[in-house]
Amino acid sequence: MKVLLLICVLALTACTKESEELRMRVQQSIPVPATMSQVLNRGILYPTAGIQVTGVVRVVQLSSGKQLQIDSFSITPGPDLKVYLSQNALPGNHLNLGNLISNNGHQAYNIPANTNLSAYNYVLIHCQQFNHLFSYGKLQ
Repeated sequence: MKVLLLICVLALTACTKESEELRMRVQQSIPVPATMSQVLNRGILYPTAGIQVTGVVRVVQLSSGKQLQIDSFSITPGPDLKVYLSQNALPGNHLNLGNLISNNGHQAYNIPANTNLSAYNYVLIHCQQFNHLFSYGKLQ
């Protein structure tokens, strides 16, 4: 009986330690929400013809630099989708932040340190391969 009790205590202790390690890993992978003082500007994503999109965008100041974050996000899948900061609601004078990470969920894109954010009023999701704008959002 004592052996069985000892085995149960050891098993519970091991599970508790494993659960704590898992909780710590999950917490580290969840993005830290931006407080109001960190948000530099924000906007809502709108679709273009034939596209479905939902999402909010915000530019935040982190200790490591500026970042574009997209939340509550879902978009019609497409090939070669890129995320741009743009001077206009159409591609042209834009800064390519990289490939769209996923068609849904939270996403974050680092903004180069020397970027003059006042020059970029829009966030675009653009199919570079077929030169088709999927979504745009005005930053305010």
